[in-house]
Amino acid sequence: MSSEATGLTTRAEAQDTFIALLTTPFVSARVAPARFAAVLQHRAQLTQWTGRLAYRLVIAGSVARLHRDPAGPQRTAAPATGAPPSRRALTLMALTAAACEDADMTTTVQALSDEVRAICAAPGARVMPYNPDRRIERQAFLRGVNQLAGLGILLRRTTDEALLRQWEEDGTGVGAGFEVDRDALLQFTDPHTVALALRQPEVDQGDDDGNDGLKSTAGTRTATRSQRMLRTLVEDTALLYADLHPEDAEYARGQRSWLAGHACDMTGGTVEIREEGMLLRLPPDRPASAAATVPFPAATATPWFALKMLEAVVTGRSPDDDGRIPLRPDEVETAAERVYAGNFGALTNDLRKSPLVMLAAVEPVLAEAGLVRVSDAGWTVLPVAGRYRDPKAVWEPTLEDMTHDDA
Repeated sequence: MSSEATGLTTRAEAQDTFIALLTTPFVSARVAPARFAAVLQHRAQLTQWTGRLAYRLVIAGSVARLHRDPAGPQRTAAPATGAPPSRRALTLMALTAAACEDADMTTTVQALSDEVRAICAAPGARVMPYNPDRRIERQAFLRGVNQLAGLGILLRRTTDEALLRQWEEDGTGVGAGFEVDRDALLQFTDPHTVALALRQPEVDQGDDDGNDGLKSTAGTRTATRSQRMLRTLVEDTALLYADLHPEDAEYARGQRSWLAGHACDMTGGTVEIREEGMLLRLPPDRPASAAATVPFPAATATPWFALKMLEAVVTGRSPDDDGRIPLRPDEVETAAERVYAGNFGALTNDLRKSPLVMLAAVEPVLAEAGLVRVSDAGWTVLPVAGRYRDPKAVWEPTLEDMTHDDA
């Protein structure tokens, strides 16, 4: 898509394309032609920016893929967002991709299912056998097929949904026909990135000076420090010093202007520099920013009660030296009871069941937004939650509410 079509300058369009790559690192020309064209147009600039993060931008045929290679002591590069797919769903998706390797240019759901079953039954296979005679297994398998189709690895050739529903319901028929995009399949997994993610930590054996075997790890940490700190700021949009190794935190404080300058250059955003860390704010008026920003609070009841819950747990409490507020489980539950009782008339029927039901609904909303961290020890309210202070929300009673109250 040209800069004239988007209304952005060439520089701003390159930044928007970079942000889009971070949120969707796999781009197929057959699925997203405009985005693929933008990657090609800004390839030189994107390669420079991804190189700063020690990532690799690979363009092969009609597919572009941003490979996030781990760096230093880190095993992963990109932050986890939202609830991950189940382990079984991921396993079946990977097995389906492996089945595509030996498939013809065109294939069917039934043919891929048969191949996945054979792979699982092969000698030395260390996965739970796949049983397509069970409907729940067929449904999990189809979720993997749909994910591969969304990436452009599998391209739908038939439009008859009845065939697919028939295969899902009773396991008969061919299901649906697909074309395998070999370029996309090749970029789906990368042996180099996988090897880095699964490598064993490299440590020295120690020496006569009492070295405890961490010299190599420390050296790797130092060599990759600038890349890792910049990754955290750009990918997480929040770099909190308390989350870092003490040496990394000292570096980030000393190089905050350098880190902020590069983050702004690559994204077009602005960086707030605060005592507890740095916060990247993406430009709100660009297409890719919406996909890269957690929609909080959304215009539904649960996110707004999550906001009220956040207000309840921070009111009257002072953060520690790192800008955090730790809360025991009983303190969180007490706050939930106050929010529940004080706003009962505005609660939806599902949230009205009990304070704990309401808490179970709002807790993942706050965690996914990066405002709290949840553990067995309770909640830790993070410094970024300070952006949401004293929320005001007005509810108008609906006919359903009035009927419920009369009852």
